[in-house]
Amino acid sequence: MSRASLDLDRRGFLKAGVGGSLAAAVGGRTLLQRDSEDGEPLDPDAADELVKTVCTHCSVGCGVHMAVEDDAVIGQETWDDNPVNQGGVCSKGASLTQSVNSEQRLKEPLKLEDGEWVQMDWDEILPEITERLNDIREDVGPHGTMWVGSAKHSNEAAYLIRKLSALYGTNNIDHQARICHSTTVEGIANTWGVGAMTNNSNDMANVDVNLIIGHNPLESHPVAWQYFQDAQENGGKHIVAEPRYTKTAAASDDYFHFRSGTDVAFIYGLIYHIVNNLEAHDEEFIESRVMVETWEEFRDDYLPEYDLETVSDICGTPVSDLEELAEELADADVSCVEWAMGGTQHNNATGNVRAYAMLNLALGHSAQSAGGTPIFRGHDNVQGATDLGVDAGNTPGYYGLDQGAWEHWANVWDETESTSGDLTYDELADRYHDTELMEKNGFTVARWYEGVLDDEWEIYQPDPLQAAVFWGHGLASLTEYKKVREAVNQLDFIVNVDVFPNQVAELADSDTDVYMLPAATNIEEAGSVVNTGRQLQWRSQAIEPRHNSKTDWELLCEFADHLGFGEHFDYDEVEDVTREINLGVRSVGYVGQTPERLKAHQQNADLFSPEDLRADFDELDVDEDDVDGVQDGDVYGLPWPCWHDEHPGTPILYDSSLHPSDGGMDFRSNWWDDAVDEDDPEIEPEDHLRDPFTPEWTDQELEGVPQYPLFTTVLPDPENPAAATIPIEGAFDEDTSVADVAQQLDEEGYDVDLERYEEFDNPQPDAPWGRGRARMKAWNLTDEIPVHREPAVTPRPDLVDEYPCNDRTEDHWRVELDNAQVQQDNIDAVDDHDLVLTSGRQVEHKGAGAVTRSTQGTASRAPMMYLEIHPEVAEEQLDGVEEGEWIVVATPHAEMVVQARPTERVAPDHAFAPYHWSGILEGEKMTDRFGGEMEGLEPLVIGESINAGTAPAYDRETQMQESKVTLCSVRLAEDDEVPDLSQRQLDWQEQRINRHKR
Repeated sequence: MSRASLDLDRRGFLKAGVGGSLAAAVGGRTLLQRDSEDGEPLDPDAADELVKTVCTHCSVGCGVHMAVEDDAVIGQETWDDNPVNQGGVCSKGASLTQSVNSEQRLKEPLKLEDGEWVQMDWDEILPEITERLNDIREDVGPHGTMWVGSAKHSNEAAYLIRKLSALYGTNNIDHQARICHSTTVEGIANTWGVGAMTNNSNDMANVDVNLIIGHNPLESHPVAWQYFQDAQENGGKHIVAEPRYTKTAAASDDYFHFRSGTDVAFIYGLIYHIVNNLEAHDEEFIESRVMVETWEEFRDDYLPEYDLETVSDICGTPVSDLEELAEELADADVSCVEWAMGGTQHNNATGNVRAYAMLNLALGHSAQSAGGTPIFRGHDNVQGATDLGVDAGNTPGYYGLDQGAWEHWANVWDETESTSGDLTYDELADRYHDTELMEKNGFTVARWYEGVLDDEWEIYQPDPLQAAVFWGHGLASLTEYKKVREAVNQLDFIVNVDVFPNQVAELADSDTDVYMLPAATNIEEAGSVVNTGRQLQWRSQAIEPRHNSKTDWELLCEFADHLGFGEHFDYDEVEDVTREINLGVRSVGYVGQTPERLKAHQQNADLFSPEDLRADFDELDVDEDDVDGVQDGDVYGLPWPCWHDEHPGTPILYDSSLHPSDGGMDFRSNWWDDAVDEDDPEIEPEDHLRDPFTPEWTDQELEGVPQYPLFTTVLPDPENPAAATIPIEGAFDEDTSVADVAQQLDEEGYDVDLERYEEFDNPQPDAPWGRGRARMKAWNLTDEIPVHREPAVTPRPDLVDEYPCNDRTEDHWRVELDNAQVQQDNIDAVDDHDLVLTSGRQVEHKGAGAVTRSTQGTASRAPMMYLEIHPEVAEEQLDGVEEGEWIVVATPHAEMVVQARPTERVAPDHAFAPYHWSGILEGEKMTDRFGGEMEGLEPLVIGESINAGTAPAYDRETQMQESKVTLCSVRLAEDDEVPDLSQRQLDWQEQRINRHKR
C-alpha cells in the first residue's frame, strides 16, 4: 500500500484509557483513533500543551507529540513535519501513552528482604546501596561489581553511567549492544573505519537494489518501510535472503532461502559469481579506494574455495538462485546490503558483517547515497549508548582503554566547565585495582554470570563478581538463561533500576538481596538520543516523573555523590552533560550537536526535507537570520560526525563527492598509524591512503592523507566546547595541509612527531580522519579474512572438520571461550533434534518485552509466546496441532513449553520463536514471586524465554551470543506441563487466534 493511497488524519489522538485503539504500521503517517473514555471524540486541542519527543522503542527515531494536561500525559498526536517519520508510528509507538500510564510500573523504591518486597524511602535506600558498593570496593576491589547500562538511556545518562563506572574503578560495564550489534561495530569498523550505518532511513527511498539479510524491517522498523516503498515506486527492488519467509519477504520483490548460520559462505558465493563468472566487480573503485593487496589476497586465496556448488551444499541454496541474486546485484546502478540481528547473533558474526561489506566494496557501491550498508540498530538509543562508551572495551567515543584514552578522559573531566571537580590521570588510575585492570576489557553483558559462578570456566580477574547493578536491561535477552538465574541468586546483592520490575523480580529467590529503584520513562526526562542513521534528536520532558520515580541522569548523579565523587557530577542541568560530551567526544564528531542546535532542529523540523534531510533556505524562501540555531544546509539531527558548531552533520559516510564542509569525507585512514608504527611487512604505509583524485567540487587534486594529528585529544576553550580546534579547523581549511597542522600544534607546545607528517604538505580540505582506503583483510582479527564456520550446534556435522568453530581462547573479556569444544559436545545433537531453531522480533514487542508486555495495547495485540513450525511438522510430528495449542520445544540446552503456530513462513527443517518473552522458565511460572509491595506489577502477558534453549557459543571477536541458530525437536505438551496463564491473557489469545482464522 503506497503512502499516497492512505486517507491520513493530521491531528489523530490516541487516548490514555483502556479503550483506546492502536495504530497499525502503515506506509506513511498513522491514523490514531480519537476515542475518549466515554466514547466521545477527544478534542485534539483539549490538552494544555503538545510536547515534542522521540519514540522510546526502535531506532528509527520517530517523532511524536505527547498531549499533556495537568502534568499528566493524556494522549499523543502525530508529529507530521518530523522528517524522519513524517507522522508515522507503529503499534509500539502508538502505545507510548499507555506505557507511561501503565499500572505495572515500579512506583516506589523496594527491597526484597526475608522473602518479602518492602517499600523504602529514597533517603534510606540510596545510602544503604552505595555503602554496600563502597564496602565491596574497599574489601574486594571495584572489579567485584558488574554494571549494566541501557540502550534506552539518553546520551547523557549513557555517558554518565560510563563515567560513574570509571570513577568507581571498573570496566565491568556493558549494555544491550553487546548482544545485538557489537559484531556490526567490530566488523564494519575493521572494513572501512567506523562501525555505524553509512546512511539513514530516508535514503532507502533512493535504493536501486537492496539486499536485506538478517533483517525484517516490516516488523522491527515498520515506519521506515515507507521509504522502502518509495524505492519500489521509483523502480527499485528489495530482495530478501533469509532462512525464514518474513513479512518483509512477502512485501519485497524477491526472496532466497539459505540455512541459518551460513552467511559468509552465502555472500562469498555471490561474490564468486560476480567476479569469476560475470567479471562485474568494479576494478576502478577497488584500485582507487580499497587496499588492493587485501582484495587480491581475498580474490586469489580465499574466493576459489567458495564456488557455487560448494556454497550451494553449505547453504542449501540452489546454484541457480545464487546466480540469479548475484546478477541482480551486478546489474544494479547502486546496491546496498542491509542487516540487523539476524546477521549479527552468530559465533562467526564479525565475519558475516565483514562479508556483507566486502560484497558492497566488490561492486563499487559503497560511499554514496543508496549504497553502502544501511545497518538497522534495535533500541531507540543503542547507537548513542554505544558511541558514549557503555562498553566493556571502551571509553566514550571509542577511545579504547589504553593509557592515552584514560589520559584524554581525565583531561576532559578536569577541564569541563560542567562540573567543579579536578582530576589527574594518576588520580583516576588510583580508582582502579591496578593499571592492568584499568586497561583490560571488562566482563560483558553476554557472559557476566560466569564471573559469579566461577566454576565451569576460569575467570581472569582477581576475584569473582559480588554485586550487579542492572540499569534498564532485560535479562531475558541473554542466552544461557538458566545460568543467568543461578548467578542472580549467588550475588551478594543486586540493584535493578528500571521503569518496570523486569526479569530480576522473576529470577530472584526469596533469600536474595534485591533493590528495585523506579526509573522515570524517557517521556519524563529531557536529553538527546541517536537513531540508527546517526541523527541526534532532543527529547523534551513532557511531565514530571510519575509516582516516586527519578530520572536516570539525576539518579546517576545522586549515586556519584553517595559514592564519594559527586564533585564530578554536580551538573546544573542535563544540557551541561551534553556540553561535556561535545567537549570530549572528538573522535567520531559528537562536537557540533550542542543542546541549542538540537533544540532548534526540533522546533524547526518543518525546514528539513524528508528527501535528503537538508535545510534549503533558498528553496523555502527563508531568511537565515529569522531561524535561530538552524543553518542553511544543516542535515536534520546533525548526524555524526558533526565536527564543530557550524558543521552541518554527515548524512552519508565516506561520500567524497561532497566538500568536507558539507559532510563529505573519504574512508577513515584508521590503519595508517599502525602501519607506520609496526612497519607491517605486507602493506606499506602509503598503501593505506587513497590515491590522488579530483572531485567535481574542486579543480584541485586531493591526496590521500592520514588522520590529522591529535584531532581526537586537543580540546578547545572549555567555555566553548563545540568550537573547532587547530587540527579540526586545519582539516577544513583549503590552504592548510596536514604538515601545517602538525607544525602549528608543535608551536603550541603539543607533542607531535613532525617528521611523521612532513610529507603530507599539500594544502587541501579534508575530514579530520583523513583520506584512507577500505580493507578486506583485518590483520588484528583472528580470521584476518572471513571464512565460513559452522554453527556450534549444527545440522551438518559432516562439515565441522572443514569449517570448525574457533579454538579455545583463555582470556576473552575475562572468561574463557571455547566454541570448538561446545561444537564437539553437540556434534551428535542432530540425532535427536531435527529442526534448526532461530529467533527474531514481533512488531508489537521490543527487547526483553518488559515495557510492551506491560502495556495493554501491545500486550493484547500479541498475547502469545509461540513456536512457528511448518504445517508438515505440525501434521506429521504433532498430530495436526493447531495454533495456540501447547507443545514442548526441546534443544540440547533446555525444554521449553510454548504454544504452536503452524505456518509456511518457516521451511520444513526450520522453526522460529520470538525472543521478547519471560515469566515462564522450562514450564515453571516465575511471576508468582511478585508478592508484597510487588503485588500487581507482574507483566500483563508472560511466556517462555527462548534464550533458555539457545546455543552456548559466542563470537570470537566481540562475545556476541549465538542466539540465531541451534537445533530443536518438538512434541505435544502433557496436561501437567501446561503453565497457568491469567484469564486476561487467555481471552486475548482467543481473540487473536479468531482474528487470524478469519
